[in-house]
Parts: sequence; structure tokens; C-alpha cells
Amino acid sequence: MSTIETALPLMQGLLGFIMLAAGSAKLFGIDLVVEDFDRYDYPEWFRFITGVIEVFGGLGLLVGLVFAPTLAVLGGLLTVATMAGAILTHLFRVDDPLWRFVGPSVYLTIGLFVTAFHLLSF
Repeated sequence: MSTIETALPLMQGLLGFIMLAAGSAKLFGIDLVVEDFDRYDYPEWFRFITGVIEVFGGLGLLVGLVFAPTLAVLGGLLTVATMAGAILTHLFRVDDPLWRFVGPSVYLTIGLFVTAFHLLSF
């Protein structure tokens, strides 16, 4: 088994749990998340939709580990889309310091890697 075949499930599982936790925080209305969305000047419904997308993305990544790699591709695409949106928000919506881009950039990169690997394995 190659290094990539060993690392991929670990990265996919970790990213799945991160997305599930981040989406759940948005859905449950954790104060820090609500304050961030207020700071970004996004409406309440947008936080809810973002949370749903992140939860589905995380579940797709996690379920795709065991059952259907197609779900991992869909979960990876949802993750990439939300992280691209997060990066654009930090760049253009608010004047955030550079460290605020690190998390979304890492998650976007892992999401691209997981998605590409599964797409190439079909």
C-alpha cells in the first residue's frame, strides 16, 4: 500500500469530522459563529444554509470512507465550494488578518486532493 493510499483515508476522515463539527456549530448557533456571520454582514438564513452544506459535505466524506466513493466525491466538492466561499469572504467581505485564511485554505486543499484522488480512481 502506497503512502497516498494510507494518508487519503486519514485526511478524508479528519476533514469529514471537521466539516461535520463546523456545520453543526453553525446549525446550533454557537455564539462565536453567530458573531462571525454578523461581522461578515451575512443574514441568519445564510449561516443555516452554510451549516447544512458543511454537514452534508462532512457526512459525504465520512460515509464515502466505508460505503460509496461517489459520496466522498460529492462531499469533497461541497467542502471545496464552502471553503472557496470562506476564503472569498475573508478576502473581500472583511479585512481579516492572514491567519484567518489558513484553515479554509488547508481544508480546500485537502478537499481538492480527496476529490481528485477518488475521481481518478473510477
